[in-house]
Amino acid sequence: MFQPTVQNLSIEQCLSDEVTAMSELASLLKKEQAALASNDIEALGITTAGKTELLRTIAGLEKIRSSKLVALGFNGKPEGMQSYFSQHPTETAQSSVLWEKLLSISEQAKEDNRTNGLLINRRLSHNQAALTVLGHGSSTGSLYGPTGQTTISAGSMKGMIPR
Repeated sequence: MFQPTVQNLSIEQCLSDEVTAMSELASLLKKEQAALASNDIEALGITTAGKTELLRTIAGLEKIRSSKLVALGFNGKPEGMQSYFSQHPTETAQSSVLWEKLLSISEQAKEDNRTNGLLINRRLSHNQAALTVLGHGSSTGSLYGPTGQTTISAGSMKGMIPR
């Protein structure tokens, strides 16, 4: 997994590292989507751990880039990047390409993450429906109580002859 090692990165190098990390995140989101579709719990655990690490890396790189922009007199937000590019067009041509690539990959990753959230919500709904059926599907009451013991009540026993 990608890890930035140098805090003293140029804006261009920072953007390059962000593109690499964001590309890895986008790839991991696709793997997560496949794991969700196939109900592969083990793969989901791996992707969750990987996403957490990549998000830390991306946040760190974003912070470095923002600090660099501020040190140069620009806003540390995305609009500051645009100002930086417009004021230094010849020096920032490659950085501008990397920035556009980062924005594109980020947008796709955002969409994939939204899709994965929908898949997770669908799975949760199915699980909740199954629990509801188990808990309330019987006319005699709940199958299991809070202690985990069966709680099926005898209810009305009309027509039964007690022994």
